[in-house]
Amino acid sequence: MIKIEKKIIKNKPFFYLTEQINIGPSYKKIQVYIGKNIPKNLSNFYEILQQKEIKIIIQNIKNIYLLDPAITLNEYKKIETARIKFKYWLLEMSEYKKMRFWKNFAIKFIFESNAIEGSKLSQNEVEKIIKKQYIKKKAERQEILEVENSIKAFEIIKSAEFKLNQRSIIELHKILVNGLSIDSGYKTKNIIVNNKTTISPGEVRKNMAELLLCRVKQKNKKCHPFITAVKFHQRFELIHPFSDGNGRIGRLLLNWMLLKSGYGIILLKNKNRQAYFSSLDQADNGRPRKLFRHCVQSYQRTFEDFLFP
Repeated sequence: MIKIEKKIIKNKPFFYLTEQINIGPSYKKIQVYIGKNIPKNLSNFYEILQQKEIKIIIQNIKNIYLLDPAITLNEYKKIETARIKFKYWLLEMSEYKKMRFWKNFAIKFIFESNAIEGSKLSQNEVEKIIKKQYIKKKAERQEILEVENSIKAFEIIKSAEFKLNQRSIIELHKILVNGLSIDSGYKTKNIIVNNKTTISPGEVRKNMAELLLCRVKQKNKKCHPFITAVKFHQRFELIHPFSDGNGRIGRLLLNWMLLKSGYGIILLKNKNRQAYFSSLDQADNGRPRKLFRHCVQSYQRTFEDFLFP
């Protein structure tokens, strides 16, 4: 946690901006001298501390994480650089600006995620529904309800109370499909997606338990949190535990895992829908490289286009 430390040297105060960072088996303290008094504006000092952290993490990345050979070292460096920049970016924001940021991201996330699943609503219409404003165009009641449910589900995964387990995932799905004539709870019939049979209903609970356990094991092995989240997303979509809404739930959980581990957010866009589905299909067949690359690129673009335009 970044904090200001005071040191007394020859009876005089000296202030430092400090942070403890994990470099594998131990932690390293980094610091920046900010003066004999605490400045009102710390932006320049945050920038210096940020660059120090990026440099040390990149130098020690092989000691910190168990790296997957399907991801290049350069891609890992890009992920870590984006993570650290997001960390400092949030740190300097006022509570009001944070609130606006999360609302704007929720609008864009819900628009893109629902569009991937076939929604015809524009981003402007999604925004008006979330803000409870009048829509001139006649919109399908189901699409409006999908947005209203989606913002409730988004707020849940953003909250500190959400815990990843089968019960919470089922409850999240129940909120997402409320009033949509879609069965909540795990599927009871076989589902075929893109000419491919998904996990049978009788095997869903067992496969979900294994998926959740696998995530814990990967965390204990020091696997990279970003790659662990992407692998979870791919396996979740392959299991396809629900009769409908699997993609939207999967992308919500992907963002929860990234947020939980300090990696922020990822926006998977409808315009890249075919590349996204194709990469999932290849990963299902034991070739995850394309999915990893797609997610790394989407992650970078989320920060470049949305956070730091």
